[in-house]
Amino acid sequence: MPTALTRRSVLGGAVAASLALTANPAHAAERDLLIFIALDGFDIDYLDGRVELPHLRSLARRGSLTTSTGVMTTITNPSWTAISCGCYPDRTRNAAYYYDEAAGVARGQSRDSAVEGLGQAWRRQGILMASAQWFILQDKGVAYGDTGGLYTQPGGRIDARVDDAIAILRGEPVNSGGQQVTLPRRPDFLAVYSSDVDGDGHAWGPHDPRMLNTLRETDAAIGRLINAVRDLDLFGRTTWVVTADHGMTAWNKPMAPQAIAALTAAGFRPEVFGSGGKPSSPDTDVVLIAGGSISSVHLLGALADDADAIERARVALAGVEGVDAVLTKANQAKLRMAPQYGQLVLELEEPYALAAAPPPEGSDGRHGSRAELAVPLILSGRRIRQGVRPRKPRHIDLAATMSALLGVDPPAASEGRVLREALR
Repeated sequence: MPTALTRRSVLGGAVAASLALTANPAHAAERDLLIFIALDGFDIDYLDGRVELPHLRSLARRGSLTTSTGVMTTITNPSWTAISCGCYPDRTRNAAYYYDEAAGVARGQSRDSAVEGLGQAWRRQGILMASAQWFILQDKGVAYGDTGGLYTQPGGRIDARVDDAIAILRGEPVNSGGQQVTLPRRPDFLAVYSSDVDGDGHAWGPHDPRMLNTLRETDAAIGRLINAVRDLDLFGRTTWVVTADHGMTAWNKPMAPQAIAALTAAGFRPEVFGSGGKPSSPDTDVVLIAGGSISSVHLLGALADDADAIERARVALAGVEGVDAVLTKANQAKLRMAPQYGQLVLELEEPYALAAAPPPEGSDGRHGSRAELAVPLILSGRRIRQGVRPRKPRHIDLAATMSALLGVDPPAASEGRVLREALR
């Protein structure tokens, strides 16, 4: 892929409707197929030509490849939730790696959302959906064993998810939560999720030579899906949307001890821990929750609303080597972040992370900050204009755009735009 696209150069009634559509196969057959491929952690720089990806290239040639912009924080569940709901995390309220002071524990990721997503909106309008492990839709329009909206979770690597997707398109039974389930007809929308690039990127770092095989494996599986669509004579009726939740940068320098030292010198009693962690002492008055290239910083008790204490903590942390930015609540609001984060959020320079020791492999992947906002967006196929790139696409535009491709209304809280310039 051209280097110009790298980060450096460039976010009751429902059941009745579903049953009514299922009962009318002639009407159902009129709808084209929309396939959404969700590639976790697929950084835009993976398309810089370091490895041949012929099947992704083929999709891009039939449409467009652009750099899309994610949401803050650039973490999996907040990002996929923004894509599904069509709005920023300050509206979805999906956050990850923050301290829940009421419960006294650090929270990790969840699928919680304050607003509806694609699955709920589309099912209400009669769209038959299937999801091969795009988990953000689970029990929100698709579910195990549900012939009105089917969810499968085969685990494993991308080939297992593509196997399910192909079987669904062929009208064959698939394992859905331990049941063998066959959809009554070909779905209108099919999502396929892969976590391989993200998982291997975390384990090895995005620049490790082993990542080339992971990228090849991912591309080959997408090629199998493309070929299956051709074999089923659906290729001319299929539109493809391929994107990622967030990018990936590398870290090999731990900086938790430095952050602790700086806060201690400023008169605080800080602790660092991750998801599920709790303060070890009742005297702890600042907690830093580790979250990749970010850290949510929470001042506790009487300090929570103490503007002078918050500013003192901000100044102390801003001077720590490896801290790129310290985001105040005002900064977070401008970035449309979820409100659960602390009074301060640290963004860490590459190659730092809020850890106590270097990673076992010598280098690891990380994300969470604005450094990982850039992701690829491929639009291709039946409803896409060849060679016409959408203008400044964002995560929040995909719900509206995919709804337009299906001819239905987007989720109720969707605030993104339809990328009409790229559609036909």
